Amino acid sequence: MGLLRNGANGEEGVSTVITVITQRGRKVEVTSQSELRDPCDMGEHIRAYCHIHGSDHQRSLSIDPLTGWGHCFNATCNATILVVEWNPGVAKSLLSERHPAGQRGAAAARKTMVQKLLPFRMQPYLPQRPRSRPKWQQDELATLRALEEPMHRALAHSEQAQRYLAERKIPLEIALAAGVGYLPPAALQAPRLQGRRTVLRRWSERIVFPLASPESRGYIGRSLSYWRPGMDENVHKAVLEQARRPRRWIKTNPAGWFGYEPAHLASHIILVEGAFDRLTLLAAGLAPESVVALVGTAAQVDWFPPQVEAIVLALDGDEGGTHATRRLTDEFEQAGLYVRRCPPPADGRGKDWNERWRRIGPPSVWPILETFSALRSA
Repeated sequence: MGLLRNGANGEEGVSTVITVITQRGRKVEVTSQSELRDPCDMGEHIRAYCHIHGSDHQRSLSIDPLTGWGHCFNATCNATILVVEWNPGVAKSLLSERHPAGQRGAAAARKTMVQKLLPFRMQPYLPQRPRSRPKWQQDELATLRALEEPMHRALAHSEQAQRYLAERKIPLEIALAAGVGYLPPAALQAPRLQGRRTVLRRWSERIVFPLASPESRGYIGRSLSYWRPGMDENVHKAVLEQARRPRRWIKTNPAGWFGYEPAHLASHIILVEGAFDRLTLLAAGLAPESVVALVGTAAQVDWFPPQVEAIVLALDGDEGGTHATRRLTDEFEQAGLYVRRCPPPADGRGKDWNERWRRIGPPSVWPILETFSALRSA
């Protein structure tokens, strides 16, 4: 580990760029946001002139403000950076690693950075996330929370919802044990929901999955509108993509992951992309504490509790899943997690685990079971 430069933030003795060599030999420049040179908001990423190699010709440094990880695309630099304030959990972990002998100055700078910089500068890059959500989102979340038990009972009694689960080869008891519910259209006519019908209308006729994050709980809903028994999933997707049809999936704000219970997660876990992929693995016999669905392709490294050591990344086999697998592998390994990849086989039998489960049954999940077993015995 080596000290590259002194801080530009006015605090004498506080280094704001420190080089860390991870346990896997990856070089990471842990830096303060005060070091970013003329950053520009480009939407999903922040672009800046690279302060590592000192370029002022183009903004070659690209940073994801949601994770704090960045990369310089200059061929002679190729630096990987982590902005402390945008991912303090991972930054602290990196800065707390042992350093090679003979680098006392760098160790002292690292200690100072942990003690002085981390506690007081933990704000994301502007534009900051809103401090409060719109009232309708708050009302939506509160109403869904109040309806959790009724939605569980509705799933247990809805012939339509149960037929849908059956065609996806998900046993009802597995769905109920995972906290899944259903909001039938008739429920909106209940007198006690008067005044909340506008908020709930977009959740009508949806299978609802509970989500969680370190800060809150949320929900994601899969529409059953226009679905009929025997209708293929891809056909139903095409139907819902027509104009003025309900969105196939919707989420609350905040949302989270499906199956995320930090205190109960195992040391070795499987990350899948979709909610039905998680139910598939539970139906195949995997323990609930070993499987988490991202319900998307985004993952915050600092959400993982300390006991999580290794991950099987089993995202979808399409372009988005493949790209996300590469990105998340890099991010997780940089954070010190052991990662094994297990995408669905490219054999034309389905791009995700539930589609393959529906088509070929238990053999569809053998690749995950084998990879997970090898990971735990490694």
